[in-house]
Amino acid sequence: MKKVLKCEVPLLTPTGKVFAPIQIDYDDTEIISNPSSEITLCYNGNEYKGNGTDYLWTDTFADLQMKLPNDVKLACCMTCRHGNMCPYGNTENQLFCTKDIHISSKEDMCNLFDQTDSVKERSVASLDFCDNFVYQSEEYYTYNDYLYQLNKKANS
Repeated sequence: MKKVLKCEVPLLTPTGKVFAPIQIDYDDTEIISNPSSEITLCYNGNEYKGNGTDYLWTDTFADLQMKLPNDVKLACCMTCRHGNMCPYGNTENQLFCTKDIHISSKEDMCNLFDQTDSVKERSVASLDFCDNFVYQSEEYYTYNDYLYQLNKKANS
């Protein structure tokens, strides 16, 4: 079934944080055999589209980021260093916020899921955002494929 998710997403720009309309089109019936998604973002009168084939949308977000101007960054949970995926299996549009704890390995994420009952409270959507946003980097471990996909696209 084709689905559409519409909202606004914060962007970090040379003039500060701005909000832009964004839409994700995806088909949740083809998750295993033929996943695809498209993200459309409108910014400064221009339309930018990212496409991907990962049902978790990491490659779609990375493709969109590559098409945005170099000085504009998506500032949502998918691109945040605190936005981690589940080590036991993922669901589209679901991440887990670890802004209050230090994650340095997949094992840390496993321990979080194994030893706490608060995992549901940490659940966030890919396009969610908060004031604790920090863009992902190689210097900080995040259990999330976004940065991997972004580097892969930059080097292809």
